[in-house]
Amino acid sequence: MNAPELKAHALRQFLMDQGVLLAFIALLIFLAFVAPHFVSTNNFFSILTDAAPLVLLALSELMVMLVAGIDLSVGAVAGLTGALAATMMLLGFPWPLALFLALLAATSAGLLQGVVINYLHITDFIATLAGLSIFSSLTLIVTNGEPLNINDNGFNAIGESHILGIPDQVWIAGLMVIVVALFLGLSASGAYLYAIGGNRVAAYRAGIRVRRLRSLAYAFSGFSAGLAGVIFAAQLATADPNAGRGDELPAIAAAVIGGVYLFGGRGTVWGVLLGALLLSTILDGLVLLNISPFYTELVEGVVILLAVMLGYLKKRSKV
Repeated sequence: MNAPELKAHALRQFLMDQGVLLAFIALLIFLAFVAPHFVSTNNFFSILTDAAPLVLLALSELMVMLVAGIDLSVGAVAGLTGALAATMMLLGFPWPLALFLALLAATSAGLLQGVVINYLHITDFIATLAGLSIFSSLTLIVTNGEPLNINDNGFNAIGESHILGIPDQVWIAGLMVIVVALFLGLSASGAYLYAIGGNRVAAYRAGIRVRRLRSLAYAFSGFSAGLAGVIFAAQLATADPNAGRGDELPAIAAAVIGGVYLFGGRGTVWGVLLGALLLSTILDGLVLLNISPFYTELVEGVVILLAVMLGYLKKRSKV
């Protein structure tokens, strides 16, 4: 390979490695010129606020996709968590206790799915598809199909208050991003998750407790989805029986856009964060450009397809 060919190869590799980041920057520049009010402090915080629950749901997908799984129930778990917290507060529970118990229920829901998948040998897709149906139904049963108003100022402050001018929900999502990044980057268990996703049989033979760690990955998925549900409920001061419904698709999209490999073993927290921000910015741009919301899922689908194609090209270039 001569010098010009080497330069062309290096340029192609750079474009593929940084394609999502470059697309994000190009999108920001484009919207800054064509979308009214895009460049404003209010819109900046609006994007971050909208992205906060998506980041949490995408972190759920990151953890299970690293071990070659997928969680189709994250939106349903989020909706159920908000419904449980609201119901307990209506029964007179102090909001911190209601919050704790609702998140405990969300984590247990995730762990239960992990146990079913890893110890009863039900496929990830089928088990979490069943979870999607079960938890959605439980939300309707708990709420009786009606929105539950939340009048506790302490709980609602999660969706309204600011610290240093930044919304609390953004702090929550940011803290989770840091915690997961440290866990995956510095802990032995984090390295084991990558090893399991890369080659489950080899990981098992190396002494890694594959089933336990995969189950715990699903427990984390439930917890992070539960946090997203708390934010949904606090933003509206209402537990909507339809909250979170359908949000598994953008969560998976954010993870895939961020470079998480669908078949396990590859993916970073920062990629997921970038994917969620890119998706939230696209949706914000659609609103500012007054484009019909009917195009939202179309755009998400196209972006997922492009991200998967980019991932395939990156993998092919390294073979």
